[in-house]
Amino acid sequence: MDLKSLGAREEDIESILRLRRARKTAFGESLFGDIAWDILLRLYGAHLGGRRMMLSELNIEAPSSTVARWAAVLEERGFIALEMTPSNDLALQLSGDGLARMAALFQDYRDQQAMI
Repeated sequence: MDLKSLGAREEDIESILRLRRARKTAFGESLFGDIAWDILLRLYGAHLGGRRMMLSELNIEAPSSTVARWAAVLEERGFIALEMTPSNDLALQLSGDGLARMAALFQDYRDQQAMI
């Protein structure tokens, strides 16, 4: 899949993640708990940057066991692929379906912004 057709740039994803962290500061942490979405955003950003993401690098504000559990759910639903590395870390990436859905979501967002 051509990176230009993915509907977003890595900088867009980082901007969304910064906003998500800022909302916790503004409103408190107890209101927001989108671990699955954070994983998808991180993996989409890594894909856009041409990088592979390890579970230990996700940098999501939740216990690692919770992040691993949500990664397993996303894999079970076919949105991400998991692979154990020789160093016993877990490599994660969006599946073809997960990538297509993220690209479509961000393309729809860009199309809506262009109409405003």
